[in-house]
Amino acid sequence: MKRGGFVFWGLLFFSLSFFSMQGCATIVSGKTQQVTFTSVPDGATVSVQGRALGKTPLTVQLDKKSDQTLVFEKEGYKTLTLPLTTELDPWFWGNIILGGFFGSTTDAITGSVNKYSPGQYNVTLEPLKGVTPVDSSKNDAKTFIIANYKNILPELDTGQGQYVSSLMTLLKVEKPNQEQAIKMIKELAAQYKDIPTFADKVVNIFLK
Repeated sequence: MKRGGFVFWGLLFFSLSFFSMQGCATIVSGKTQQVTFTSVPDGATVSVQGRALGKTPLTVQLDKKSDQTLVFEKEGYKTLTLPLTTELDPWFWGNIILGGFFGSTTDAITGSVNKYSPGQYNVTLEPLKGVTPVDSSKNDAKTFIIANYKNILPELDTGQGQYVSSLMTLLKVEKPNQEQAIKMIKELAAQYKDIPTFADKVVNIFLK
């Protein structure tokens, strides 16, 4: 075998060995995951395992861990407690094939064996006695925007499509005003890259 062949196979062996030892899911998926939290009304404090992350709407990078508790709190509303659910990351099985025991152990230690599912939480808080509930139409529109953001954006350029049409209905925009509304939403999308913030701005403008 020529020297170039030895170099190629040597590099290939080294790469596979490194990949398997480090943990497939750890390398591909990472030790953290982006998770989005929204609520109706906005401004609820989000905590995980007693650690406050911020107020809704909120998108943060969380270390991948299992058996954690998620809490939404806002003055005048009942506290909502949920499990921060996880599932096995599909890349974990790559460790069994490539890395065997060592690769899977690496993922278990780093937490990369897990992934958060769902990756976004949209909740409606129940008001305490004497607090007027928020119109559910705001929550419906905000949830739709966040869930379909990638489909809505390209349709804003053409001004038509099923997602833009549905959005106009949810925002209660009459047909004569839709062209101007779409233009305004497109400008907001360019200005606010954070999806929950963008959704919040759109909803607050059209559903006062």
